Amino acid sequence: MTAVRPASPLQPLADGSVVVPAREQQRHNRGEESPHGEMDYRTPAERDRGRLGYSEYLRRLAGVTQVVSPELASAQMHSRSSHTHKVAMIAREIADHIVRSLPHNEKWNDVVITNGGLDIAACEAAGLAHDIGHPPFGHAGEDALDNYLTGHKVPDGFEGNAQTFRTVTRLDRIKGTTEFGLNLTDVTLAAILKYPYAKKHPYDNEDNRKFGAYLDDAERLAQVRASVLGLREGEEDPGRQTLEASIMDLADDVAYAIHDLEDFLAAGLIDVGLVKQDINASLGHAGITPQQRISKDFSGAKFTAKGNAFAPPPVFVKSTTKHRDRYEPYFNDRDYAAALHDVDNFLNRLKDPDTQDYGMNLRLLLRVFVSDFFKAIELDAHPPYKDGPSVFLTSEAWHQMQVLKSITRHYLVSRPRMGSMQRAQTRTIEILMDGLADWICSDPKEHSLPPTLLVIFALNQVELPTNPDKLPHDEVLRPEHYRALADYVCTMSDSEALMRSQWLAGTEVPGSFRLALS
Repeated sequence: MTAVRPASPLQPLADGSVVVPAREQQRHNRGEESPHGEMDYRTPAERDRGRLGYSEYLRRLAGVTQVVSPELASAQMHSRSSHTHKVAMIAREIADHIVRSLPHNEKWNDVVITNGGLDIAACEAAGLAHDIGHPPFGHAGEDALDNYLTGHKVPDGFEGNAQTFRTVTRLDRIKGTTEFGLNLTDVTLAAILKYPYAKKHPYDNEDNRKFGAYLDDAERLAQVRASVLGLREGEEDPGRQTLEASIMDLADDVAYAIHDLEDFLAAGLIDVGLVKQDINASLGHAGITPQQRISKDFSGAKFTAKGNAFAPPPVFVKSTTKHRDRYEPYFNDRDYAAALHDVDNFLNRLKDPDTQDYGMNLRLLLRVFVSDFFKAIELDAHPPYKDGPSVFLTSEAWHQMQVLKSITRHYLVSRPRMGSMQRAQTRTIEILMDGLADWICSDPKEHSLPPTLLVIFALNQVELPTNPDKLPHDEVLRPEHYRALADYVCTMSDSEALMRSQWLAGTEVPGSFRLALS
């Protein structure tokens, strides 16, 4: 006789999400009570999605760098905003796929029960929010602000993910009286936390560069995590992403590996010949012969990232050191070699960029990767590597994704032609921060300062400094002043940051029209 499995304790919500009833209240907890209309039948996380959809900080991302600044890119290329909406869409599709699979997959069902449920709308909302704290100029702006703040004794510096958590819990407000920002549910806030911990000691250690909350937001992070994970008082946080956060993070990887790469291949900004040359060199470096590639026998691959100043290892070989350190034991030489071979085949099938249907050909080829990635989604209570996610790709697809991400990272972002642009972006941030710091130390009349700057200082509960002796700003301002100035910079688009830096440097005088917009 076949054993009858007991009914699942998961209960459906109106949007198709599922929840363990005993955990529902904790997962949907907010910083303060938020009554909704009698005819509002949305789930709590769907209301979160609406709040984020109307956020001024989200609208700002249309003018913020993804990889290339929107001011320098064609309308067909992704801005941080279009990337964000794509991440939200992919996150929703992954979550929906998992929920629809639960009746047919006992293991997945058990993982979702252990996690208290799976909220589809929270995954989508987290996709909308995940980059909301990014400064002007994307990662170049992030590095510039981090260097500036740490250089002015702000111990946790700047981090885009931590700024996102700060924005939705403190700076971007659903109403003027709340102390909880957009007052999102804990399940959505936890889903935003790609790095589910605050800045760790030692602060200057490169291994601690990424984190999910600044030190003065750490208590709120701990409250959110305890609520969603159902931790008892004194119980240690395991430090891993929630199910929803794993889905958002995977969606972000798919968008970066596929859609951002599509932009730069279509625009001719990546030298495909050079990528193929390096892939072939890397496979040769690993001992893979042409005959082994024909038979698809990669079992003997051995990548060793050794080289010297005159003959450094190929880019894809050099990447294996990071992958091995970060993703052991999931990363392996055989699947990495197979992934390099598969990506090389994809590049070989690309048509001449000058042909009329090149863009369509490119999209169709990349669509195969997307389809394969969805087929390769795995859900497991045991992560594939230390502190890894519960939702991830099976090994073959995961290695393909690492190779695709490396192409954008090494053949566009790290190239000399991007270096000049990023240097200019860095100087813009430095001039902007110095100019703002000098301005608030000049004892200005409050009405002469930008209204948004005054609002940010008020939200941070920081008073403007007094400086009767006209001392330099680094002798007057405290870390909390610099943190508030960075918060203000993160209200700007690329073009506004450049414009204001020019005003503050005195290289451009604003006209009356621009002043009206300020």
